[in-house]
Amino acid sequence: MPKISKKFLTIWAPVLLMFVLIVALSLIGLYYSLKVSDGIGLNTKKVSVAAGENIFYKLGCVRCHNIKVLGIKGGHVGPDLSGAYSDVEKVYRENVNNFLKYPSGTMYFVLMFNKLSKEDRKTITEELKKAQEIKNKTEK
Repeated sequence: MPKISKKFLTIWAPVLLMFVLIVALSLIGLYYSLKVSDGIGLNTKKVSVAAGENIFYKLGCVRCHNIKVLGIKGGHVGPDLSGAYSDVEKVYRENVNNFLKYPSGTMYFVLMFNKLSKEDRKTITEELKKAQEIKNKTEK
């Protein structure tokens, strides 16, 4: 059995332990900050929106995203989702529904602990398509 050096125990073991602790606490914090069953995020005001648009509040999308063309105000960490219906396809080469089912990039970590149901993905896709259509009309 290899002998553990005194240098390792006094220098590297505490550094490694601290690193593991920081990563664990970060993941725990990420889990609890993204666990959104009540839809309360950065925007804590009660908002009256159409039933379909309510999905973005219910799932907490507004913690990071706005959807300006639908009048949905939220956080500014993520991009405005007004044009996401076509942007997702351009950037990730797949439709919105598939992207939400098998996310990548930052959204992978966001949806890791908060999987979307088939119905939620369908509603989000429909609302983002509606937002895209409104955005396209206003840009012409």
